[in-house]
Amino acid sequence: MSFIINDEKWAEELQEGVEDYLMRCQDSVDEDEEFETMSGEPYCGCSVCYFREMLFFVAPEIMQGQKEGRIQLDA
Repeated sequence: MSFIINDEKWAEELQEGVEDYLMRCQDSVDEDEEFETMSGEPYCGCSVCYFREMLFFVAPEIMQGQKEGRIQLDA
């Protein structure tokens, strides 16, 4: 299964958004500061934390994008 992006600007903004969010997560580790993650779980910078937070950011955006026709599944 794959997907089709119908709105390139939306996809670019999604990519920029997830990159920014994950950088803020990493910065919180580097600066040893408290940071409220989207999952509500602590972020230590490991791959489990990274992918968990990426999914918490991207999944709702993709679901909403699919509802709005910005992205569609190509079965």
